[in-house]
Amino acid sequence: MTKTTIYHITYYDYDKSVYIQFLSCNFRCLGCIRRKFLWDHHLEDVERGLSSAKIELLEVEKLTEILNGVNREFGLKRAVLGGGEPTADPSFCNILKILHDLGLEVSILTNGYLLDKVLKCIHREDTLEIGIKSIWPERFAMYTSRKASDLNKVLSNIENAFKQGYKIIIETILIPEFNDAKDVEEVARFIATHLDTSTPLIIDEYIPVPTAPWRRPTYEELVEAKQRAEKHLKNVILRSSYTMKPKGKVYPIFPRAP
Repeated sequence: MTKTTIYHITYYDYDKSVYIQFLSCNFRCLGCIRRKFLWDHHLEDVERGLSSAKIELLEVEKLTEILNGVNREFGLKRAVLGGGEPTADPSFCNILKILHDLGLEVSILTNGYLLDKVLKCIHREDTLEIGIKSIWPERFAMYTSRKASDLNKVLSNIENAFKQGYKIIIETILIPEFNDAKDVEEVARFIATHLDTSTPLIIDEYIPVPTAPWRRPTYEELVEAKQRAEKHLKNVILRSSYTMKPKGKVYPIFPRAP
């Protein structure tokens, strides 16, 4: 049996999707939400009783069995891969094949660093949501614990995937005093210059985590970032607790809540 680094799966009933989360990551981001929530933070408090559950890594052969069970019980249309970093899993291509064989829509949330290694496994119908932590090399290095030059590889991989016709969404996090509205505008400028003005940009609200010094942005700061980005791009989306309402119900699939 082949172990993956999948440690957590949740089901969202509003769009019949599973969120498959990977434990390993090749970045060590200061603002990573895993520093605060090990399990899916969209779970309600009662279901977050997973706090007493032990981390268990899923075998790739078991994934098909679990997803078939979800499909029988609830119906299944879509899979979102996040983490951690999905592309860092040695079984990434096998996992994608399972999802494709099941006929699922696939979205991959990735930092983009290993995209050149796994792009051949990704279908053109899949969606790549690629996070740009900072457009500035030194800030990127400080935030991710990578080399400043590694940002060039991330940006190059984004451009290469775009040129090959992959579906790309760029995501960045508004972090006051680190990745401010003016910095988000520079991300938008990069997208408009190197990709296309119609490429979507998602601006996420930073959620404070232990050991990181930054606060949550205000709604006004998020709006300013969106307005600045819209000078360059046609499709800018805010993901914010100020405006987004919970959709449907979230169920823990793996591990099951005790």
